[in-house]
Amino acid sequence: MQLANTLDTHDVLSAWQNYSHNSRWAMAIIVDCQGHSYRKRGAFSLVNQDGEQLGILSGGCLEADIRLMARKCISLNKVLTKEYDGRDETDSSYQMGCGGIVWVKFIPLNDANNHLNLTEVLKVLEQRESVRYGLDHSSDNNQKNLPAAIRSYVNSSRDAQLTIKITPKIHLLICGGGKDVTPVCQFAKQLGWKVSVWDPRAAYANKNDLMDADTILKEPFSVLSNYATEMKVNFAVLMSHNVELDTQALSSLASSEINHIALLGPKKRFEDVVAGCDVDRSNIKPNLSGPAGLDIGGDLPTSIALSIVAKFHGIAFNKF
Repeated sequence: MQLANTLDTHDVLSAWQNYSHNSRWAMAIIVDCQGHSYRKRGAFSLVNQDGEQLGILSGGCLEADIRLMARKCISLNKVLTKEYDGRDETDSSYQMGCGGIVWVKFIPLNDANNHLNLTEVLKVLEQRESVRYGLDHSSDNNQKNLPAAIRSYVNSSRDAQLTIKITPKIHLLICGGGKDVTPVCQFAKQLGWKVSVWDPRAAYANKNDLMDADTILKEPFSVLSNYATEMKVNFAVLMSHNVELDTQALSSLASSEINHIALLGPKKRFEDVVAGCDVDRSNIKPNLSGPAGLDIGGDLPTSIALSIVAKFHGIAFNKF
């Protein structure tokens, strides 16, 4: 079994669920950090007794020791804590280079702690809902090193020692199925996003070109509004290279809950598509931008795809 350690939280939990009955697992979670660190408080990874890992807590500098500690945690069936101190740059133990301190808690996943309710977390994420995940990871009683002493909470109002928000996968809708859509799909999937492609034209949205897409829609534009709502689409890019199709797509999505819609092409084309929309611009609910993406230079499909996905990524993490 080969497990990737760069998966997002949803994929980490999905992969873990597939293998959870065949292996013993532990959670390695950052419970606190001071100064700079690669990942922040609440980030977690899952490791089994063979040292196979899902998720990552550093740029690679800590992972070997994290796997070692997790296996020790599983073997002893005890909760362990380790401090990784990167302030001393002359210390070659981990060569973190971040200049901060990270405290990682290692917790066995078993029936005693209901596997930290991770199955329930996954169920909520699969419904494309966010999760408020709480963890009481330490105790003053004599049982603090036992898994049963750890308490976890899903969407509870309780104030836990550690509370994090886990969001579902970003869902990107691409309107248009030309060759330049392929790298957009590829970049988005590498980030763990869900990708849907819509293009009703018979010669476009070829499955062989869009192997990374989760869904290919060939229906009329009128289905887009309901689809965006039901599937909780976060972002859309209109890149059919056809003004009429882009206008139809925008008209259908104008009242949707999509966060942001980007239009491929020059500013004049953007204005033409918006002007042709059935909904007045002031009543278009999603944020609009065009030309799509960041201005990073380059005119080939791969560069344009990178700029589009990077812009959406920045919006998702409130950088724009």
